[in-house]
Amino acid sequence: MTQPAPPHLDAALQERIHQLWDEVSAFEASEWDAARIHLLESVARMVEAENAYWVGAVRVTEDPQDSLLGWRPRLIQYLRPLPNDDGFTQQRLRDLARGRIDALPVAHAQRAGTFRANRMCDLVPADWFHGDTYKDYLGRGIHDSLVVVAPITPMAEAYYGFLRMRADDPFTNAQRDIAWYAMRGLTWFHRQVLLAHGLLVARTPLSPMERRVAALLLTDRSEKLMAAELGIAASTLHGYVGDVLRKFGVSGRNGLIALWLGRQG
Repeated sequence: MTQPAPPHLDAALQERIHQLWDEVSAFEASEWDAARIHLLESVARMVEAENAYWVGAVRVTEDPQDSLLGWRPRLIQYLRPLPNDDGFTQQRLRDLARGRIDALPVAHAQRAGTFRANRMCDLVPADWFHGDTYKDYLGRGIHDSLVVVAPITPMAEAYYGFLRMRADDPFTNAQRDIAWYAMRGLTWFHRQVLLAHGLLVARTPLSPMERRVAALLLTDRSEKLMAAELGIAASTLHGYVGDVLRKFGVSGRNGLIALWLGRQG
């Protein structure tokens, strides 16, 4: 059942969001990555964000002593690269292992299991903005963030983040509600994107080539045509196909399609 729109959302913007839902659903199953980019770009424009990102997060432990309650980012993809993307995330994980706790991801972890949208100021105290962690964000040109999180299973969530790269212009309550509503009607799609990366079924994310093979397996192309499109030998492709099917726990393309459509698993 579709959630009602926030009362202050004007009719024209509601219609644009509904149109966006139709646009996302019109992408072929194999075009999930292009659909994800289109979704991020469209919502970023609606909330006047200069950049956006997607994160696939999984719960790797249920240790109550873990400050993030076991939640860890597995994949992060930005619309446009930011300085030191990989290094920034890895440093955060190292800080966590050393006991340096950042209130922002902790607040996100504490809200796991609910569909939610939050700005930085919704999650952390005012003095956080004077600390070293926020200075690190500023060093990458980020002045504010707005994050919508879709829980897919008790062990996996999809994060859609929108970044404000200009000073003294934080996201508003209205923009937070716009992002929430735009993402709320697409739970089926959030599941497909996590599935496409192997984050719902595989112990480790799919490699870039495995993701490309998985996408092609959702089309009607023969393995010969798939190999030609990927520029690899047919025997090499066959090996990738076997690896992908094993990671998804299915025996063939029909099983993968059924999994994609939510008919099993």
